[in-house]
Amino acid sequence: MKITPVKGRPMLQWVGKRPIDTVNNYPAQLAEVYDVDNPETEPTYENFRLGPNLMFQGDNKEILSTLLVQGFRGKIDLIYIDPPFASGADYVRKVALRGKREKLAAEGHSVAEQMQYTDIWANDTYLQFMFERLILMRELLSDKGSIYLHCDPTMSHYLKLIMDEIFGGGNFVNEIVWKYNWASTVKKKFSQKHDTIFWYAKSPDDWIFNLDEMREPYTESQLKGYKQDERGYYTLDSSGKKWYAHPKGQLPSDLFEIGIISRSAKERQNYPTQKPEALVGRIIKASSNEDSIVLDCFAGSGTTAVAAEKLGRRWIAADLNKGAIQTTMKRIQTRLDAPRGIAHYRVNNYDVSTDIELKRIVIAKYGVATDRKELFFDGTLDRTLVKIVDLTKPLTRLNIQHIKDELDERPDEARDVTVLCNGSELGFQEELNTENQRRPINKIIVRDIGREGITTFEPPQAKVDFDVNRDKQSVTLTIRDYISPTILDRLDIERTVFDEHIEDFRAQIDCVLLDTAYTGEHFTIVESDVPEKKSDFIKGKYTVSLPRPDARVAVKIIDMLGEETIVTE
Repeated sequence: MKITPVKGRPMLQWVGKRPIDTVNNYPAQLAEVYDVDNPETEPTYENFRLGPNLMFQGDNKEILSTLLVQGFRGKIDLIYIDPPFASGADYVRKVALRGKREKLAAEGHSVAEQMQYTDIWANDTYLQFMFERLILMRELLSDKGSIYLHCDPTMSHYLKLIMDEIFGGGNFVNEIVWKYNWASTVKKKFSQKHDTIFWYAKSPDDWIFNLDEMREPYTESQLKGYKQDERGYYTLDSSGKKWYAHPKGQLPSDLFEIGIISRSAKERQNYPTQKPEALVGRIIKASSNEDSIVLDCFAGSGTTAVAAEKLGRRWIAADLNKGAIQTTMKRIQTRLDAPRGIAHYRVNNYDVSTDIELKRIVIAKYGVATDRKELFFDGTLDRTLVKIVDLTKPLTRLNIQHIKDELDERPDEARDVTVLCNGSELGFQEELNTENQRRPINKIIVRDIGREGITTFEPPQAKVDFDVNRDKQSVTLTIRDYISPTILDRLDIERTVFDEHIEDFRAQIDCVLLDTAYTGEHFTIVESDVPEKKSDFIKGKYTVSLPRPDARVAVKIIDMLGEETIVTE
């Protein structure tokens, strides 16, 4: 899919600067739903209009690209983002095992994930990161849409120039100052008491702004000496002239005086970069309507989703960090009385346990044209035959020999063959390249999905016993054991000596979720076990009712680093 060139004159250069001219689609994998019947396998604009709100986990560049491909181009009325500020602050979530004082650095294995969440950047890398994503966001905005970019003095001057280039300087609407009270100790400088929010519109001529809803009440001193007429206006005679004050209040200011979240506030999530609901809600109320879609692709603690839900807007949220996804999902479910359903998808951060699951994702990603009549090859791609080998194992010489044997049975077949694999034997690619130089037809071209950007991860391992009573439609499940490869890696513990370091395996587990009618396609939360204190363990044994005798039970275990695993009976 093509991308519209940037609008403004380049005013800022950096090493590696390059615009995006096309986007690649990464298929979405349905991971979890809340209060949703018959969720869609792939979220598209058409099924979103009447369906649930959307939560995505993955690199937001890939998520934004997927939204464009799935029909959301020009459909988003408001984008609010609170991206990393390149401040050098370390925002990696530090979490302790339950019952332990030692803390672990959290969240994922990839460099991209660590870079986005820790907020530690080289300037050129950060600028290119933001440049690419802002281009994609512009494509998603509607003709009356707006984008609000929240930043601080660390990078605000650079980001302003990038926004001018992408959206056009004439589309700049406001520089909003969020003034807050923060008890900080500084030496030889003024204490920082504000952040900056840049507001740009998609069109220079028209954008959504609900002026009357944003008017601010007059103070008593301002109204002193005024009289209210029959129309509700306040009037005052001065030097023979009459001045009218609007009955709904004075014009709103670009100075937002909204305090930070207090320690006792119900909305507080102990998330390091959490912003107040009042701040984000003010922006949503100003620049979106009740039928608008609001997008936040740096979701963090989920404040945008919560504020949009409260104001009756449809929303899409995304974050790379598992902790952000889990915080947002729990916050929506526990803080709001009757939220709209949520469908949670993964984009290029796939949790696959079978070759069939991964093959479906690869076919969608590469656009392989399948043919049910073809018994050996999986389809065609770019005028080549396609063979997808077992994606849970590396490509072997035996795999290639099977392809050659099949081609020998088809002497009239002149097409080349594309082999899609997930890793290969050492030195194998060089051998194939040498063979291809001697082969006039039926060249074998190997494409490694891992090297080309498709990401999977090793899930944790859990042992769960299920005692099912079909007659009474109930089940008792007991979690017997749990090991997280991520936690082992963080603690630098060998699996053989795991029990010597962690006395109770439940110390690794943050919470347990139950689905009593699991379909295998997604997870529906029916019951949960979330210990109130960090020193408490999950119960580990649960008895639940089944909705019908043949219902399938599943347990989702989320550990202290945010990794998830699902076990079924």
